[in-house]
Amino acid sequence: MNSIGFEFVQSLSEELSKGTVKLPSLPDIAMKIKTILEDPEVSAKQVAKVVSTEATFSARLLKVANSAALNSSGNTIKDIPTAITRMGFKMAHSIAVAIAMDQVLNAHSLGKLDKYFKDLWLHSLNVAAFSYVLAKKQTKIKADEALIAGLLHDVGKIYLLARMEDYPELTEDLQTFEAVIVEWHTGVGAAILEAWRFSNDLVTVADEHEMLDRVPTNAQGGASFEADLADVVQVANLFAHAIEHGSEMEPEWADIKSFQRLKLNDELIHDIMVQSKVEIDSIVSSLQA
Repeated sequence: MNSIGFEFVQSLSEELSKGTVKLPSLPDIAMKIKTILEDPEVSAKQVAKVVSTEATFSARLLKVANSAALNSSGNTIKDIPTAITRMGFKMAHSIAVAIAMDQVLNAHSLGKLDKYFKDLWLHSLNVAAFSYVLAKKQTKIKADEALIAGLLHDVGKIYLLARMEDYPELTEDLQTFEAVIVEWHTGVGAAILEAWRFSNDLVTVADEHEMLDRVPTNAQGGASFEADLADVVQVANLFAHAIEHGSEMEPEWADIKSFQRLKLNDELIHDIMVQSKVEIDSIVSSLQA
């Protein structure tokens, strides 16, 4: 690691250990939606009243509600209350987060790191879509919860890329640049999701999705043999990387415990990666701006 990389890592490490790291705040639209959806008594009409004031959110909400993934009937949904009733509050929250992440990325997506920000966002959308399909097909985990976990799994990378804009020399050394991202994005991502008051399950996703030897824990704190949300996102992450590099399956996947806990064999992997392509593409397209 070069001296600039060491300076960056040292600064970040000290801030994290002291709790002084300046974490980004959750953009207004996502915080507004998150707050209202946390009210157990809230109705679809009340949610609709809030989101209808946000033109961007309303348009994206209708786009998702009418996507092939959620609207198999083909009957066009034209009003917000019906859209929210059709998709559920969690999915509405996922869309708010997608818009918020879009805003964060666009705020930084200039200059030298532009391609990294854009590729990272497309990857996050792919992981979200695969997480949704995997949860629905292979687990009892709510698919819309898996979707939001996929969207947020690499939030630490977004923050690190934004911070690196203050260290232009770091981007000149590709090896150091990538090493910092790989080593630090999970811990930073977990810290951000904690600061944004997301669930412990989502924090675990950010923290452990790269740990191929991870062992889920049960409610009592012991080892669990059932797939959890982090397993779903870990597998979705590997699927997304594979399709982004033009491949389908990797032979070593059979040895990864998360694949085993999700009971994924070659046939099921092919079904999800190939046969579910229309659904995957529909989710990605509907979440994009």
